Amino acid sequence: MKKYFLSVTVLAALFIVLSGSGSVFAQENKTVYEVKQVEALKTVVTKSDIPVNAIGPAMGKAFEKLFGFLASNNLSLAGPPFAVYYSYDPNGNVVFETGVPVNEPVEGNDEIMYKEFPAMKVVSALYTGPYDAMEPFYTEMQNHIVANKMETTGISWEVYLTDPSQVTDPKDNQTMVYFPLK
Repeated sequence: MKKYFLSVTVLAALFIVLSGSGSVFAQENKTVYEVKQVEALKTVVTKSDIPVNAIGPAMGKAFEKLFGFLASNNLSLAGPPFAVYYSYDPNGNVVFETGVPVNEPVEGNDEIMYKEFPAMKVVSALYTGPYDAMEPFYTEMQNHIVANKMETTGISWEVYLTDPSQVTDPKDNQTMVYFPLK
């Protein structure tokens, strides 16, 4: 339970750090939570262990490297890009992987590695809105998890369903957030 509270708090803080602001934004529709099975994924990822205040630029560079790797190896994207958060110290570092699904195993390099994630049961919800305004969403999701006596693994995922470079209004960004369950 302690891990869960840290994960949710950490993620909310990360979005504020990523954007450099804390604007207020409320989703227009009531959040729908779903407990579901997520299929196993073949992916390529980069792992970052960086100061909290460097997460935004680090994630941008990681995605650039990943998409460059796909292009240089003639690989197709097999699903939306994602981030997996493993640990967070508000006075220190955040450890996360930035990744993209691929169709087949591939040899990585010094910065990019092939990784398979197993199928997992998760609690998920869709967030629509600016990345810098996700804190109320995470608080609501945390309340739902606690109220329904769910126990998470302490790891959280964000799956980016829209491309921020293609979305003209940040309120239209869509991110599927899920927490693997024990």
